Amino acid sequence: MNTNNNFEQKKGGVAYRYELTRTAQSVLAKKDLIWKEQHRTVWCSRSLRFGDYGESGGGFVGVFRNVDGSGASLTGLNRCGNRHTCPVCAAKVSELCRKQLSAAMIRQVEQGGTAYLITKTFPHEASDTLEDLLKKFIKARTAFKNSGMWKKFKKSANVIGVVTSLEFTVSVENGWHPHVHMLVFCKKQAFGEGAPANKFGDLNSPLIEDLSKLWCGLLFKAGLGDNSKLNDMLKHAFNVRGGEKAAEYIAKFGRDEKWGASSELAKSHAKIGAAGEKWGVQHFTPFQLLIWAGQGDGWAVHRFREYAAAVQGKQAIGWTPGLKKALNVADVDEEQWAQTDDTPPPEQVRVGEITAEQFAVIMSRKHLPQFLQYVADCCNAQAHLDEYVDMLNDSVGAVASGALLVKRKDGRAVAYA
Repeated sequence: MNTNNNFEQKKGGVAYRYELTRTAQSVLAKKDLIWKEQHRTVWCSRSLRFGDYGESGGGFVGVFRNVDGSGASLTGLNRCGNRHTCPVCAAKVSELCRKQLSAAMIRQVEQGGTAYLITKTFPHEASDTLEDLLKKFIKARTAFKNSGMWKKFKKSANVIGVVTSLEFTVSVENGWHPHVHMLVFCKKQAFGEGAPANKFGDLNSPLIEDLSKLWCGLLFKAGLGDNSKLNDMLKHAFNVRGGEKAAEYIAKFGRDEKWGASSELAKSHAKIGAAGEKWGVQHFTPFQLLIWAGQGDGWAVHRFREYAAAVQGKQAIGWTPGLKKALNVADVDEEQWAQTDDTPPPEQVRVGEITAEQFAVIMSRKHLPQFLQYVADCCNAQAHLDEYVDMLNDSVGAVASGALLVKRKDGRAVAYA
């Protein structure tokens, strides 16, 4: 049996996301902590909801595949729902957000309005810690939000709400680069702008220039940037794009798997990443760091741990209170959404199930991505699942912990370690 099953040719799909999540778990796990004290991503997809409450067997995991062979999925696993640190949950939650943002945009246009995409950023140095940068960035953002100029704009532009997305990239040369995208739902011509200045959809107007100067001044007060960088800051730190570009951003949100890099990209963090160029240097996404961390890259391991600690408790996507209601968008809890895998999509069929013991074998061999690819490619019956696990158990030695969490009458406990 071929256990690779085209896995190397299908990086970026669900199987690859599981591999990166496994890397994240290895990077974030701390030996001196019990399971309850670990980062929540450490036990993502390794905790069974369908346990047996103390009876023999320990629970099971449902296995499904797309009819056309394009993918596979598992049910019955607890998910962490952490968009920042878990590639599996990030993909699912981001797709929810894309649908919500698309619905909001459609409703806003129907009501005669539009949305602008505002990006706020700042210059940074490699020596800056992400925690320190975030504190200063939040200080500047809060001051901007409370400024008289912004409040006056919101009133004159009939702003009904804002969706804010906090994102991160990192470069070898300049370190961490937090930035914020804001979708501002308001009336048309809110900035008094003309036609876009370039193919990227950048807008210019006296009001945008004033807001840019305000933002740069607040960055200075927060300890970010200096006069030697002022010209670049005025050009790049505050950017406004029109409704068309905002719609493009929404359309790709949740689908743009930047971290699903090619094997060539994965060779070194010095390679060019899909996050692109910022102020003359190449930037990479946190999930791209997991590619190199999985290959033993110490720089990537350190950076991802720093990132996970700094974003702990930080909201990735935020909606102004009342905006979802105003645009008739369903208000769904992201963490609960990440758990909704018990009903497979219509394009999938059930293949069978694997027991907790079998799942532990797959995890201890680090073969979950290959298993999922095998299911997608050629698995059609319960016997095929059993055959695969038996083959692993007999011919592939354990290389990692197969520990799982399963339900017990007195609460969850570690089993099959």
